[in-house]
This record gives sequence, structure tokens and C-alpha cells, in this order.
Amino acid sequence: MQNKGFARLLGVLLCVLVAAGCVSLGEVVKLAGRVQDAGYSGVSVHHQTSNGFDTISVSAFKPTETDDDGAAIFRLIWDTYPEEVDQAVVSVNGRPRAASKAELERAFGPRKIQPKESGTAATVALLVLVVLLACAVVVVVVVRVRRRRRRQLPPPPYPQGPYYYQP
Repeated sequence: MQNKGFARLLGVLLCVLVAAGCVSLGEVVKLAGRVQDAGYSGVSVHHQTSNGFDTISVSAFKPTETDDDGAAIFRLIWDTYPEEVDQAVVSVNGRPRAASKAELERAFGPRKIQPKESGTAATVALLVLVVLLACAVVVVVVVRVRRRRRRQLPPPPYPQGPYYYQP
């Protein structure tokens, strides 16, 4: 019975920790929808952060135009994607093209939407606090379960005398 409660608690904690990353996932899904609305099909969007360098990759197909350079997708990324973008890689009909943040700014001007700040001190402190709280809850649950099991054990039987002693 306690194992089910413990599993539920771990599930809730996992959901809380995963929820922090869902904001970016939602924005990636919205960008994929905007690219599809622009007439592309088979859209795949991926945002990767490595050592503070954000790369967004978009792969799409447009069978009606064989020489599409992906400029429309680059503009969608630059003007509507609210996350930080250091590099954009767009592949249309299997032909990849990459552009840095500076190249996108030269081509399209300043961003119309300001990127969300990531890694601020308050966010990091909140994440550390949540992790510490989760660890404390897990420790409390484990201690309580062990104490409860210890109380439920029957007392050991009275030791018998030696084998040669028969009353």
C-alpha cells in the first residue's frame, strides 16, 4: 500500500520537474504550426541548447517549389519564436541552410519579439529549491515507511535452551 503512495509522489515530483521544460516545448510546437500554415509539410522542429548556445533546426518539405531557400522559415523563426536563437538551421526538401544570429539580424532587422531570458539567478534558485524539497520529501517518506515496517514486525521468539536441556 505504501509503495503505491510513494510511486504517486514520485510521479507528481517528476511532473513538476518536467513542467519547467514544457514552456519551450509549447513554443516549438507553435512554431511548427506556423511553418505548416506557411505551406510546408512534413515539418520537424528541434531546439537544442549546448553550453548556452541555442540552435533551432527546422526540416520541412515543399514539393511545389524545388528551389525554396527557406527564407520564409528563417523569417518565422526570427519574428515569432520567443526563445533565444544563436543559430538557425533550415532544411527544405533535403537542402540544409544555416544562419547565425548576426546574419538573421542583418537580413530581417531587429527581432519583433524579445527572447525570453533563460538561466536567470531566480530561475536557478527556484529550481534548486524544488530539487531540495523533492529530496526532503523522498527522505521523509522512506524513513516513515521503514519505521512503520519496523513496528509491524513481531517480537523474536524466546530463545530456547541448549539441545541437551529437556524440561
